[in-house]
Amino acid sequence: MTRKIKVGFYCQNDGYANVDCRFPEKGNPGIGGTQFTEIATVYYLNKFYPEQLEVLLLANLTELLPPSLEVSQVVDVVDAALKSEKTGCDILVFRTSFLTNEFIQKIDKLKVKIIARSNNYPTIFELNQIANCPKIECHVCVGQEQLDLLRDHRILEKSTRIFDLFNSENFIPKDKPVKQGNTVVYIGSLIPAKGFHLLARVWPSIIKKRPDAKLIVIGSGKVYNRNQQLGKWGVAEEEYEASFIRPFLSDKNGDIIKSVHFAGLLGEEKIQILQDADVGVVNPTGGTEVCPGSALEIQACGTPVVSAAKWGLLDTVVHGKTGLLGKSDRDLIRNIIYLLDNPDIARQFGQNGIDFVREKFDYRLIIKEWLELFIDVYNNRPAKPQPMKPNYLYQAKFLREGMRIIKKNIPLLRGVPSLVEIKSQVKAFIGNL
Repeated sequence: MTRKIKVGFYCQNDGYANVDCRFPEKGNPGIGGTQFTEIATVYYLNKFYPEQLEVLLLANLTELLPPSLEVSQVVDVVDAALKSEKTGCDILVFRTSFLTNEFIQKIDKLKVKIIARSNNYPTIFELNQIANCPKIECHVCVGQEQLDLLRDHRILEKSTRIFDLFNSENFIPKDKPVKQGNTVVYIGSLIPAKGFHLLARVWPSIIKKRPDAKLIVIGSGKVYNRNQQLGKWGVAEEEYEASFIRPFLSDKNGDIIKSVHFAGLLGEEKIQILQDADVGVVNPTGGTEVCPGSALEIQACGTPVVSAAKWGLLDTVVHGKTGLLGKSDRDLIRNIIYLLDNPDIARQFGQNGIDFVREKFDYRLIIKEWLELFIDVYNNRPAKPQPMKPNYLYQAKFLREGMRIIKKNIPLLRGVPSLVEIKSQVKAFIGNL
């Protein structure tokens, strides 16, 4: 009988006391997408591969997690590394953003193999530390656009791509949704990085063109921290509310205008709202997105997505087929109005979105890729490489790939900084002027 591979996943969930995460099949209960994906990945690996894997969830809080899981309480990522060794784990998966010099020093003395998972765009420090650390055997990107940025960096040799998983079964409409032809829904955290202020800024222009339009906002400033203090309206941190939300969405009395409803943090009850909406909006800046789960949720509900033609949105939305992606405020307005004014096209986009999410991000497909990666790492085999997407002009991919090939064939040039390093150095120089 083949020995099981024991895998530990570290999940930082100390900001989510009293949030019920016991049932991943029901979808994200209103926590950060990264934390939910970590819990769901462990849950499905444990459910589908009990003969091949023994999975351990290392978390700050151990209450209200799936009862089928083996869970161990830890303080932080260093504690998780030490406990993974003590409990006999062969592999530990941790989030790249938790990488510190202390962590590097600790794992150097451990026998456990380490996989770094990047749910955000890694810093230069993180990229170089992972590339240089022999104990970190593999680097997992959760987006293809994210991985493609690293074509000319040394970290590519130990990098692969595994998208975040998604279970669409509870999201796909069982009956024909009741679409009113005028409803826009935004879903996401109400913090600057998630771009709600762009939608707030253009909403008065949308109302001028479609006076009957309604905006439902799912989320709040507490998505990542339930203890966050909120502003006057109770939807976001006060400075963000006062500067970027209230100036655009207030009536003469300072109250929320009638066309906008802030629904707050929602669990599975958001599904009906997403199914009935005519348009779904995800982070209009696109800036921090790698594999935005909110885009998958909206599409799985049969609703087209409007967002920015950037980064992870290019992986999770098919422009002109499952939604519309733009590059400016004008595009944001035009794309929302277009889908409201063309319900037949919006309906077809919605059906395309259901098929797209099911074919590309299905949880059974993704956990199989994780299983294959664990087997490779356990057996000291390199991660399977991923081909670059053919949008070669985006983010100068052609140049990154060209530099990779040149450095591979001319050893003297292997010390030339990658494009991400050069960009970071230029930003730092400008910032110091």
